[in-house]
Amino acid sequence: MKRLTLTATVIAAVLLSGLSAEGSESIKGKEILGIRIGGIHSTSGLDKAFGSGSELEIYFYHGLTSLSAFGISLSGHDFGKSQLPEKDLEFLGIRQTIDFMIYSLTGCLMAKTDLSKKLRASGEFGGGLYTSTSSIPTGALYEGRITKNQLGIYAGCELSRRLTKGGIYLNLGGKWHYVFSGTDYRQPIYVYTGKDYAHFFQVTLGISFYTDY
Repeated sequence: MKRLTLTATVIAAVLLSGLSAEGSESIKGKEILGIRIGGIHSTSGLDKAFGSGSELEIYFYHGLTSLSAFGISLSGHDFGKSQLPEKDLEFLGIRQTIDFMIYSLTGCLMAKTDLSKKLRASGEFGGGLYTSTSSIPTGALYEGRITKNQLGIYAGCELSRRLTKGGIYLNLGGKWHYVFSGTDYRQPIYVYTGKDYAHFFQVTLGISFYTDY
């Protein structure tokens, strides 16, 4: 996590190097496509049960006004292998580790402001479906999967720096997710943490493409 924080700080410094006072550019009617890759860290018990993990996200925004947009994101939050053998036994009935991942399909409202001609800041709030997936490995294959759907919400912010006149941006962002997991014995979040919720952070680096430039 310290390495991830240091990397994010360096990238933020690079992005902010283009800061200057400029007018705001409208995103109304524009589409934004992008991908984010990075890391995740939980502070609600998942860190002890699985550790920190990796993040992959693809997303789409459609500009509603000059400063706001509606967005959809599809993400994979990979927490890795379980690290608590006694919880493996409680969850599966056998001493077998699981690979734990949460997939999310979310919608949001995003608002942005232009800090300079090249630098843009944005914030968003949304929610949607979060699917907990427990995979039981057998060698290089998977013997089975246990999935559980639940709702969740999130909030995020991002710094974006334009790389080309054609509307390609380099992005550094972060999100905080909160998942309402419940107390079902088939829900790994509840079994491995003893809590009916989970929250975790993601820090990502990405590329986005704007239309109509």
